[in-house]
Amino acid sequence: MRIERLTTPQRISAIAIVVVALSAFLPWVSIFGISAIGIEGDGLITLVFAIGGGITFAVTTGLFGAERTPGRASQIALLVLAILTALIGLVDMNGAATIGLYLTLFGGIAWVVGAAWQLTLKPVTAEASAEGIDPLG
Repeated sequence: MRIERLTTPQRISAIAIVVVALSAFLPWVSIFGISAIGIEGDGLITLVFAIGGGITFAVTTGLFGAERTPGRASQIALLVLAILTALIGLVDMNGAATIGLYLTLFGGIAWVVGAAWQLTLKPVTAEASAEGIDPLG
């Protein structure tokens, strides 16, 4: 695994994807001492989004294997998954929300920020990264 290859927006997205995946197994709602974990409801959907996004992210960024530049289609797909995840967290938010739902919402928002930021970056060639040119500058 080569984390040093990732840009700052990709690192934000990667961390957010892990947070969303883990939050599906935490309590989302608690009323009168009775709680429900995320995978008993919409957390299953966000878990599927996080797994799909994580696989897409790992394959298209060159996290494993040879260095790659993510294509525009994969970046848009990751942005759509991030938006859907944040929307689920927002729609499910209520007065009985607990840590899992809050982490899903904030992780989804962070994922949207990272994915949108990555989408706005100019493509970096392998030669530019080898020369040490900063893709953010």
